[in-house]
Parts: sequence; structure tokens; C-alpha cells
Amino acid sequence: MIIAAILLGVCQLVTSIGLALLFRQFFNAKQAEIEQKAEATIRSWIELQGENHDQPSKMALILDSAGAVVGSAAARSLMASLKQTSSSTAQVANGIAEPMLAQQNPLFALLTTGKRGKGAAVLRLAEMLGGVFGKPTDSGNGAVSHGSVRDRLR
Repeated sequence: MIIAAILLGVCQLVTSIGLALLFRQFFNAKQAEIEQKAEATIRSWIELQGENHDQPSKMALILDSAGAVVGSAAARSLMASLKQTSSSTAQVANGIAEPMLAQQNPLFALLTTGKRGKGAAVLRLAEMLGGVFGKPTDSGNGAVSHGSVRDRLR
């Protein structure tokens, strides 16, 4: 009986070890199959296509499309930035040009310029017309005071 119990224990041990080896072999085979499928899939994405292998791979086509999208977005952003810079430069130039135009031709500046140019045009026009509508001096001889128009407008 003891021998039968020892044999039964040895059989259970051998069966357990054999079953573990069988599972291990099964899982190794499945792992190798999965690795082969993954390698074949990656290879199909990377290898050149076409009968003569003269066409780009699927991965290259995808990367090319992604690069075109990113490049287009970067170009739009750059163009918007440049337009904004040129717009602000034009506004600065107009801000400088409007008072100069008002000094040269105040009536034209009143009709065509923005707030800064119109304000400068009104002051220049007032300075030009100040001699006509000036106030008499204290001397009483009919002379016209040519003081600063800005002082009179305050």
C-alpha cells in the first residue's frame, strides 16, 4: 500500500509537470504566431509597394499626408502672423502720415484721415485761419494777435 501511494504520488507529480510543459509549449507556439503576424503587419506597412517595388510604402504615404497637413497649418499661421505684422506696420505708418498730411493740406485731411489726422487738420486749419479771425491787440492800432491757436482753444 505504501508503494501504491508512492506510485500514485509520483504519477501525480509527473502528470503535473507534463501538463505544465504542455501548457508552456502551447503558449510559446501562440506567442510565436502572434509575433509572426505582428512582424508581417509591420513589414506590409514599411515595405515598398507595387509589382516592381517602385511605389512608396503605406507608412510613407501616411507620413506624407500628415506632413502636408501640418505644413499647411504652419503656413497659414505664419501668413496670418505676417499679415498682422504688416497691418500693424501700416497702422503705425498711417498714424505718422495723417498728421503730416494735415500739415500740408488740412481740408483734404479732414475728409480722408482718421481721428488723429482730423484733429491735426483742425489745429492746422485754425492756425491758418487765425490771422483772419484774430483778436485785436491792446495797442488799439488794428493789429491782429498771432498767438498760438492752441492757447486760444484752451
